Parts: sequence; structure tokens; C-alpha cells
Amino acid sequence: MKAALARRQAALAGVALVGALGAIALSRLDDGSDAVPPPAAVVEWQDARVAVFAATGEPTACGVTLTPGTLGIVHPVLPCGARLIVEHQGRRAEADVVDRGPVETGRAFDVSPALAEQLGIAGEASVRWRFAD
Repeated sequence: MKAALARRQAALAGVALVGALGAIALSRLDDGSDAVPPPAAVVEWQDARVAVFAATGEPTACGVTLTPGTLGIVHPVLPCGARLIVEHQGRRAEADVVDRGPVETGRAFDVSPALAEQLGIAGEASVRWRFAD
């Protein structure tokens, strides 16, 4: 290869490199006016079938001693301490998962007697729930 041709190819490669770096730099200077903002967090309510469990006064798998005044949830999957908002017929309450364990087939979780009273639940009921903020 002739020296003149090699210099010409090196110069063209250099120009291409400088052009690419310039384009990258200019794209970083964009004010973001065309940028799409990240989606807002969507609060999704879940429907569930629940029932009332008996407060035994015994420590649970989460280390909570259940009393008649305990506002709590027994859930087969969620970790101890997970905070949920539960709604039933316009009444809403917040409660923590206080025990882990199985629930009857067809039910998502069980609620304590005190939580059931706050929500107006007697026996089994359909509720909506979501994670607390």
C-alpha cells in the first residue's frame, strides 16, 4: 500500500471517529424534552376470599402472640411483617402479616377477629387488598 493512501485512510478513519464521538456528546446534551418519563407506580388491588381465624394466645410463626385485639393477617406466602391494606364493603384497614401458614382451599388469607370486626366481616367474605405504601 502506498504511503499516501495509508495516510488518507487514517485521516478518514480519524474524521469518522471524531464525528461519532461528537454525535455521542451532542446526544448527551439533549434537554430531555422528548424523553418519556418513567411510568408512575400503579396501585393494584387484588380480589381475595378470606375468613376469620381464632386468636389462640399462642406465639405465631412470626413471633406474635395473638390476642383478641391483634390486627393481623395469616398468609401462606407473604413474609412476616408485610403491611397490607384490606377493604370490605367500603371499610378499609391496615394490618401486618402476623402468621404464616396454610389457609383453606379457595381462600387467599385469613384475618384476625379484631381486623374482621373493623372491616365488618363475619365468617367468610370477599375483600380487596393491596400492599400498603
